[in-house]
Amino acid sequence: MERGRKRLQNQSKNQSKILIIGIGNILLRDEGVGVRVAEELKKRKLPKNVEVQDGATLGLSLLNFLENYDKVIVIDAVKGGKKPGTIYKFDLYEFIDDFNFPLSMSSMHDFDFIYAVKNIGREFYKLPEKIVVVGVEPEKIEPGLELTEKINNTIPEIIKAVLEELNNWI
Repeated sequence: MERGRKRLQNQSKNQSKILIIGIGNILLRDEGVGVRVAEELKKRKLPKNVEVQDGATLGLSLLNFLENYDKVIVIDAVKGGKKPGTIYKFDLYEFIDDFNFPLSMSSMHDFDFIYAVKNIGREFYKLPEKIVVVGVEPEKIEPGLELTEKINNTIPEIIKAVLEELNNWI
């Protein structure tokens, strides 16, 4: 009986709709890291219940994407004051609710996204039960289409962090 219940729990867990979404502005070098990682993840074979999207700089519009999923992994540039290439992983709801949280998602799209989740999303949308951010400390946020070498070389580590989080859910 216990074994059957465990199998059923695993089946329902595996049927969660999961979104991996990379956000950022590819015109501002390392600010586009989330989009670049999403592009790489789209090339991989992922479980059928996992979708990868490029959220670019949609800000408030991202709420429309989130509503259809049970869990979401957001990939983005995050300023935490550490060395460029440092990878962060945190629960977005904890970030929003903790005024003393040590990280800053300070770009224009990030402000819109956080504002949207905190002040609009919770009130008017059915948000996912879990939103995790996998971020990377940028080196340069300035006009340019290419990631800096340091951040580009960090992409495999970022993908590993995303896949580890995904494996915790599947």
